[in-house]
Amino acid sequence: MTEASPEDKLAYLKAQKQRNLFIGLALAAFVIIVFFVSMSRMAQGLKHDNADIAASASAES
Repeated sequence: MTEASPEDKLAYLKAQKQRNLFIGLALAAFVIIVFFVSMSRMAQGLKHDNADIAASASAES
C-alpha cells in the first residue's frame, strides 16, 4: 500500500470536517423543526380542550 501525502491527508480532513458540520447543522435543523411542530400541535390540543370545557360548562347551565 502507498502512504497518502500530507496534502492528501489535509484535504481529507478538511472534507471530513465539512461533512461533519453539515450533518450537525442538518440534525440541529431537524430537532428545531420537530420542536416547533410539537409545540404547535400541543397548542392546538389545548385550544381544543378549552373549547370542549367551555361547551360542556355552557351545556350544564
